[in-house]
Formats: sequence, C-alpha cells, structure tokens
Amino acid sequence: MCRVFRIWAMIAAGLAIAVAPTPASADPSTLRILPVSELRFGSFAVPSTGSVTVGPTGSVTRSGVFSITSGDTSPARFILRYDRGNNSRRTLDLRIQLTIAAPGSVVLGGITARLSNLQTDLPGYAVVQPNQIIEVQIPNCRTRVCETSFNLGGQLDIRRDYGGALVAIPIPVDAVLVSVR
Repeated sequence: MCRVFRIWAMIAAGLAIAVAPTPASADPSTLRILPVSELRFGSFAVPSTGSVTVGPTGSVTRSGVFSITSGDTSPARFILRYDRGNNSRRTLDLRIQLTIAAPGSVVLGGITARLSNLQTDLPGYAVVQPNQIIEVQIPNCRTRVCETSFNLGGQLDIRRDYGGALVAIPIPVDAVLVSVR
C-alpha cells in the first residue's frame, strides 16, 4: 500500500509541473495595411488612345474608350489595422503615415498602360502625388485591434498600337506608425 501511494504522489507532482503557469510574455504591437479589393477599370476597347478614371467613390469617367461591360469597375480598398498585442488597455491615439509609390507602366500585347492621378477618400487628400506623405489618424483606440479603411482611385491611360491585353499594375502602399499617445 505504501508503494501505490508513492506512485500516486509522483504522478500528482508531474501534473503540478505540467500545469504550472509560465511567465507571460507581451505580444508585440503591429501595424498592417491589408488590401481588400483591387482598383478595377473594367473591360473596354481602345481605338488608339484613351483613359478611364475611377474615383474613390466609384464614379467612372471614360475618354476615347468604349465600354464592353458594365459594373466591373471599383476603387481599391485598403484597411489600416493596428494590433496593440496584449499590452495595456488604455485609450490610444494613433498617427500613421502612408505613402503610395509611383505606379509603373505596363507594355503588353500591343498596349501601353500607365496609372496616374491617384485619388483617395481620406480627409485632406483628395488627390495624391506619388510618394507624398499622407497622415492618417485613428483616435480613441480602446480595443486590442483598431482599424480604419480608405478607398483609392486613379486614372488608367491607354495607348493601343495593336491587339489587346489584360492589364494589371501593382500599387505599392506603405504604412508607418509615427506616434502612439
């Protein structure tokens, strides 16, 4: 009987060690910019040169092009997401700087396409120049994850020498957390 007791005692000690709490480590805070939807200009025919402009509200203006389909245009949508990790629950005011790099040109299948005239729905930044610093604020962040979103529109300038192509131009967007108060 004494022997059974010792085995039980060793098992209980092993369980106590296995469930003992480990020191908590803080998760680091992170800032991410998440692309939600792409800037889409739709399907259209271009006899020689033309442009399509999609505004941040979804408005569309065409010049020198003929739309083939309808309803396939939209501004790009991004989410700025700040995760404070598991660091405190105090109210934070965040200041973030965005930059949108100059989008390049694409030459493909007899088409030359260039993205220009970038526009946002961010207050004070209706028209954005490439690499311009855009200040975004997220006030009163009280939860672990706080976020804001914005739309981006622009103008696609097209020159057609022959043929046609499906054009995709990446839009590099960068976000930096400047201050947390």
